[in-house]
Amino acid sequence: MIYRQIAEILQESSYVVCLSGREMIVEDGISSMRNMETAYSIEMQYDYSPEELFSAQFFSTRAETFYEFYRSEVLNQAKAEPGVSFQALAELEKMGILKATISRQLFDFPKLAGCQNVYDLHGNIYEKNRCPRCGREYSMEYLRDAKKVPLCEKCRVPIHPGVTLLGEMIDIGRMTKAAEEVSKADTLLLAGAYMKSEMAQQFLKYYKGHNVILIHSGTAHGDRDADYFISEQAKVALPAIIEELKAIRAAQGDREEMKSADAE
Repeated sequence: MIYRQIAEILQESSYVVCLSGREMIVEDGISSMRNMETAYSIEMQYDYSPEELFSAQFFSTRAETFYEFYRSEVLNQAKAEPGVSFQALAELEKMGILKATISRQLFDFPKLAGCQNVYDLHGNIYEKNRCPRCGREYSMEYLRDAKKVPLCEKCRVPIHPGVTLLGEMIDIGRMTKAAEEVSKADTLLLAGAYMKSEMAQQFLKYYKGHNVILIHSGTAHGDRDADYFISEQAKVALPAIIEELKAIRAAQGDREEMKSADAE
């Protein structure tokens, strides 16, 4: 069975890195602005596309509309919680198998689930909401609960959210560290992601290992480029792989006990 095969590969790997894709947060109830229906609804409501609204230029020139959109379409989704797929990643890390998780999503689900070594390439909604003038940081709740544009209490200028807006540079230091993690991996896990996605293409060029494991529902162009492909939701596949890993480790433990008993 494929789950057993993947579990055996993970168990034998020395350095596993996960690219956590957009499908994982969609499984947990987050509305993706890349969804055609969602994007159309946003454009009908605001008279601008999600790409225009979620841009540095829009933040700079139309802060009130930007924050109306950002609160409604992003911050109000903060009530969602990481589901079983992210909990499975945290368990893989606790088992010593998963060494790093890389994500471009904004909701910090890997950390909220318990992962420790996480690279949020585009930042997240909870951290580094800063005044661009004095650098003072503000909580997500401060931005979400503001009646209009959340202003710095000292400088009275709009607070920049702790996420990378379209048209802004990604944190080079964070990107470099994430690339270094991928370069050390002997197994690369693409969970809820696609081989032809921008994130995968961005990091595959740094990968020197031999096992690319792809997990997403349905099929897509490029699936055959993976060494192993599971056409299933991450919330189904990852917990099943965890159970197989536990069975493998239990069997290994039994064998060690038998060897010890024989030696006595």
